Amino acid sequence: MRVSSIVSLFLSLRLATTNAFLTPPITTQQISHPTKLFAEPLESGSTVVVCLGPTCKRTGAKRALPIFEELAREIGVNVETISCVSECAECGMGPNVEVRKLGDDGPFYPIKNGIKSEEDVKSVLGLN
Repeated sequence: MRVSSIVSLFLSLRLATTNAFLTPPITTQQISHPTKLFAEPLESGSTVVVCLGPTCKRTGAKRALPIFEELAREIGVNVETISCVSECAECGMGPNVEVRKLGDDGPFYPIKNGIKSEEDVKSVLGLN
């Protein structure tokens, strides 16, 4: 490759990168607020696993656990705890809850993040 070709390629890449940062900022009016999706009620025999690792416990899992235990019992869903659901991959988004629907084989189950309130727990259990 000739030097002029290399310089031309470098300049086009630099221009493309620079233009990416020149787009106007997003305003708050442009951001749509997410709609909360309501899950189907979990079947009796399903399991939720509440992470009680240090980060999840500190951010609200300790408060959510008794809510899970009370509401899940009413619909026959098992509640388990674990020190860390996903080996710290999602700790910053906690408290985290793994949902193991009856009949799912795993080994990877969906993880719901930020489950802190009774409303959040009801959403995970599908009790909306």
